[in-house]
Amino acid sequence: MNLPARLVARAGVSIRYKLLFAFLGITALMAGLALFGLTALQKANERTEALIHDQERISAYYEIYGYMGDMVANALASAAFDPRKEYDGSNLTQFSAYILRSRLGDVELDLAHMRRRLARDSNEDGERLSRYIADLRALKPSAARILKIRSSGSLEGIERMVLEEFLPTATNIQREAYTVTQQIEARMGQSAKITAQAFLASRQQVIAVALISIGLALLTGFAMSSALIWPVRRIGETLHRVASGGFDARVSVPNRDEMGGLAENVNRMSSQLGALYETVEAQKAELEGLNTALESKVATQVDEIARTNRLRRFLPAQVADLIVESDTEEDMLGTRRGEVTVLFADLRGFTAFSNTVPPAQVIGALNAFHASAGPIVEAHGGTIERFLGDGVMVLFGAPMAMEDAAQRAVDTAIDMMAAVERSLKDFGAGPDGIAMGLGIGIGSGVATLGQIGFEGRQDYSAIGPAPNLASRLCNKAAGGQILISHATAWQVTTELEPAGPFALKGIGPDVAAFQIKRAEGL
Repeated sequence: MNLPARLVARAGVSIRYKLLFAFLGITALMAGLALFGLTALQKANERTEALIHDQERISAYYEIYGYMGDMVANALASAAFDPRKEYDGSNLTQFSAYILRSRLGDVELDLAHMRRRLARDSNEDGERLSRYIADLRALKPSAARILKIRSSGSLEGIERMVLEEFLPTATNIQREAYTVTQQIEARMGQSAKITAQAFLASRQQVIAVALISIGLALLTGFAMSSALIWPVRRIGETLHRVASGGFDARVSVPNRDEMGGLAENVNRMSSQLGALYETVEAQKAELEGLNTALESKVATQVDEIARTNRLRRFLPAQVADLIVESDTEEDMLGTRRGEVTVLFADLRGFTAFSNTVPPAQVIGALNAFHASAGPIVEAHGGTIERFLGDGVMVLFGAPMAMEDAAQRAVDTAIDMMAAVERSLKDFGAGPDGIAMGLGIGIGSGVATLGQIGFEGRQDYSAIGPAPNLASRLCNKAAGGQILISHATAWQVTTELEPAGPFALKGIGPDVAAFQIKRAEGL
């Protein structure tokens, strides 16, 4: 920004007053220019009036010069002819004397008029003309005597009076009028030169003052426009940088007016936007972290839900929740050998029943069976290893170890037997009189425990002598009968009675077993 613009910008007043002051300043310059021109014109007019006045003086003195010449001629003519001689000129001389006297009065009046006109501007002219008038008045008695003498026809004394009274006075006035005229003309010539030079000087001065005024007006306008446009441009550039994300952009202007306040507001806005942007970025980072944590947590929860659902397929809900919450799934569902009690249950006569009834009735009987058995298993803490169509395999003591696994299995079998028989009554005996009953086998012992399957589908299972023994006993049990192994019998307090021995495939020809007495009356 140039120096004048900086001075305007740093003035601590409002833009409104700056514009007002600039307008008044330019107006004052124009008024000053006009006043200067008027002053120059006034001076030129005064010089012109002086020249006109001098010209009037010259005309007046030339007129006085002529008056005096006429007067001398009339005076000489009045004394030039002898009236005693008879010739035609006698009347002329008498008339000249008469004219001489009359002309004195006329000249006096003319000089008085000149004195009034010239004395307004020059006391010297007034005094001189007053002196001329006084001299002419002094000649009036002489003119009267000359006329009187001429009227008597005598020439005595006329020539002396003309030569001694008229000629000196008229000649002096005529000579002085001529001298004054020459002086005025000389002064007019000099004044004309001065006036011409003054005119040229005034014209140059007017042009110079006009150029200076125009220059100052242009400088004022340029300073005002620069003091406004320059900060506006700087503020606009800063706002563009802020709009592009450069919140560290700041604008510095020298203005101490509204533009300075606007620049301060822009800087304050940029600073606050920068702080807000940093806050937003921090919140964004925090939100991204929260989103990542949330995604991780959701994924974990999804995994936990899948894990819980997977566990609930073969564990009671409370056991599955406990495993998930304790984060011991891998330890509890990992492959190991452990002591378990296994329960197998199977519907007797179901195959013949399913061959003689509609499919809907078959599915209804199976759903009734599982709907009755499932809740009882969960209530006693058993783990449903799998559903076998018209049968079910249940583990006790796996995956969570139980001190009373055998007792829980026996209690489950007793409750399941009663519940299933009640649920199957609605399906009757079939058209051929085929009735369905539930056979249950329970075995205890060591088994290999772990997850069996493929990615996406795995089951927790028990493999070994205990599951095989329970399955074989289930196959031997009649409808409504519960058979338990010798190892299981030693661990329960339920009243039992011997059963068998049984020839069990893969186990032995004479395998002793027990049955629950209540089973016969169920």
